[in-house]
Amino acid sequence: MGAPRKASMADVADRAGVSVMTVSNVINRPEIVAEVTRDKVHAAMRELRYRNNLVARSLRLARPRQIGYILPAPDASGNPYMNVFLHDLATACQAADRNLTLITQQDIEALMSACEDLYFGQAVAGFVVSNVGSEDDRLIELQKRGIPFAAYGRDAAAFDSPWSWAEGDAALGVANAVDHLVERGHRELAFVGADRRSETVLQRELGYREACERHGLAASTADARIVHCRGDLATGVRVAAALLDSDAPPTGIVCKTDTLAAGVVITLQARGLTPGRDVAVTGYDDTPLTEFGTVGITSVHQDSAGIAAALVRLVVEQPAEPEHVLVAPSLTVRSSTDPMRNGTAHTGTAHIGTLHAETADSEPAHTETLHAETQAAQRFTTEEHV
Repeated sequence: MGAPRKASMADVADRAGVSVMTVSNVINRPEIVAEVTRDKVHAAMRELRYRNNLVARSLRLARPRQIGYILPAPDASGNPYMNVFLHDLATACQAADRNLTLITQQDIEALMSACEDLYFGQAVAGFVVSNVGSEDDRLIELQKRGIPFAAYGRDAAAFDSPWSWAEGDAALGVANAVDHLVERGHRELAFVGADRRSETVLQRELGYREACERHGLAASTADARIVHCRGDLATGVRVAAALLDSDAPPTGIVCKTDTLAAGVVITLQARGLTPGRDVAVTGYDDTPLTEFGTVGITSVHQDSAGIAAALVRLVVEQPAEPEHVLVAPSLTVRSSTDPMRNGTAHTGTAHIGTLHAETADSEPAHTETLHAETQAAQRFTTEEHV
């Protein structure tokens, strides 16, 4: 017979009736664990003759100065905000006397293997995980392994999550945008970019719905006014055209991203409409896209630096109980929500009707208008990437 298998941290956790993370804390940070829990873990260690290895001892004596960041998969539609966030995360690490280590997104098994090697090999103190989904296996697997992390964004469990997370208050941000449009006199709104697969985007939709209900804008929460779609520029162009061509076009369009908002602006300009004066547009994230050309896009500004600092703190401090942090956003007002002409919204019906009247007997002419909108989007995309 071979030598008996040595007891593992998981064995101790099972015997003591606690999590692997708790056992890890008893070994590495006993001061944050309740005395009665420490006693149970120590008793289990004695019964199993468990001896923490050199890695555990070194983790207790000298914590790594690196924090790992699991890079999200490339976003085909573009996400300028995450570039800003990555810079702010590196700055927050440096402010906490830490450095940032980047880990590329892989299949779950390969990713967990990389995280185990980095954490138990003393290379990192923990991880920041972004682009969190409603049911995110990365968070579940990291917790199972007793690897410290903080999530940028909530999953479906939200405030009941057993791990710490931080994010901008998305519902508040969009509600502020709706309040602003109502103050400008708009009563017919639409929300573009709904996506139930992301809790963060869902919060933006819920903020829109709540604010519309609060202002008595029932028509603005009808199915036709909540547009489920991708977040790229070309989609913004197409969705705006469909909304403006509808029987009851909105006078204010609230977008889940600045990229979609830029697409909406392109369509408005291609149709001879003035963003803000004729149809108001808001975006989200306050990226450089909000200040192209002659139109500035009103946008919800996330406190990226504040969110990054909260995530770094959660990784460094590893609180005994999970913390869920909401960071308040603000609204940056630009010309896309300028006051309406004479205080009255040009619903688009009059403008679009006029434009259509010029081509009412000519289907090719209408096709030409749509082609012009598409060309405008393509020109803008090309200019952005030069």
